[in-house]
Amino acid sequence: MKFVSSDTSLENLSIINASSLVSGGFSSEGSLRVDGIIKGNVTVGGTVVLGNGAEIHGEVKATNITLGGKIFGSVHASGKVILEKNSMLLGDLFAAILVIEEGARFEGKSSMEKNE
Repeated sequence: MKFVSSDTSLENLSIINASSLVSGGFSSEGSLRVDGIIKGNVTVGGTVVLGNGAEIHGEVKATNITLGGKIFGSVHASGKVILEKNSMLLGDLFAAILVIEEGARFEGKSSMEKNE
């Protein structure tokens, strides 16, 4: 029996699991869930979600970004960036909407720009 989901966004979801290390850039037209480590720039057309133990060492460009882990590099989001409790962003941030939860660490410049 084949499982059919009405949520088509899962069809374009890439997952980097906790035991994975990606050396080099990553790009996708869909969304990305990271629980491992990426050493390189990340560009996705959808949403980037970083789990608690995840790290990205490079620039991140996406529509929306939810950070539970660490990013060492600049962040560009045409939509929303959420820095969750215990997350860390060391780099400049450009987003239309910014949410910083208590306990998050952010070191860099921020600009809330609206991309048309």
